Amino acid sequence: MRTRLDSIRTLAACAAIALALNAAPAQASRYGDPDATGWDRTAHGSLVDVQVLVAGRQAPLYFAPGRWDRRYFQALQGRDYALRVTNRTGRRVGVLISVDGLNVVNGERSTLRRDESMYVLDPWESATIRGWRTSLEQVRQFVFVDEERSYAERTGQANGDMGWIRVLAFEERRPLAWLGLPELRRAPGDERARLDGAREGDARDAQPRSNEAPVIGDDLARKREMSAPRAAEKAMGGMADAPQAQGYPGTGWGERRQDQVRETWFVAAGAASDRLVFRYEYASGLRALGIDLGGSRLGERERGELGFAKPPKW
Repeated sequence: MRTRLDSIRTLAACAAIALALNAAPAQASRYGDPDATGWDRTAHGSLVDVQVLVAGRQAPLYFAPGRWDRRYFQALQGRDYALRVTNRTGRRVGVLISVDGLNVVNGERSTLRRDESMYVLDPWESATIRGWRTSLEQVRQFVFVDEERSYAERTGQANGDMGWIRVLAFEERRPLAWLGLPELRRAPGDERARLDGAREGDARDAQPRSNEAPVIGDDLARKREMSAPRAAEKAMGGMADAPQAQGYPGTGWGERRQDQVRETWFVAAGAASDRLVFRYEYASGLRALGIDLGGSRLGERERGELGFAKPPKW
């Protein structure tokens, strides 16, 4: 399957930019056989499927006790990661992605609205989002770092959505064909005025409202005390009070990578059809949330594996 991806910036709900990118060979990782753990490795939506690739391999997606509205996966410090998105439909789909509360196309705070920069997938198309887009030709890879070294923190945009990834999929709004309307001929002035008013209403709906609160909070002090999602989980039987061997992870500004894209036009529907939510934590954080990762490094060493010698990684 070809892996061409389009990205879009909607301008007044009618103009957009599109991006196309190519897949890269998978790399080795600490994740084992995809069938060994029994955990799902794909999040299914009505429009798109999403997989998380850590160092090129599909990461297991976990659920925490009592938390069925999000999927968790393990962050491995210093490793790069990516999101593979597949269009499940026979029509174009717009995909808005935020990482640590920032839009991955323009690096700005996301309010998860349809007028933001997003990617567009052709029918049945699959593509991999590997990093923060810096131009139509390049990205900076997503890489796991401590929260204090994250891209959001380093750009002064740290917020309560640190450690969260949100993928929203939008259907394309198509123009309507007006056929067989005799009233237009009988009362052209009145009807045309009404239709023009409807178009103006659509344009107003597409613009962000200045009096609406953003989806993600903007209080840096609150983030440094504890992000809102982590504060909520602290109340879950005190599990979040467990000592942490590591701090909290964030997504950093990784290596430069060629990633050719192009512009296109796309008009997003008024509301997202899919809202897939992911959260990443170090292993210690996942265990503190009550997630059993299964297995142990000691057990892996005890079993041993036969195979051929591979070149060192560094």
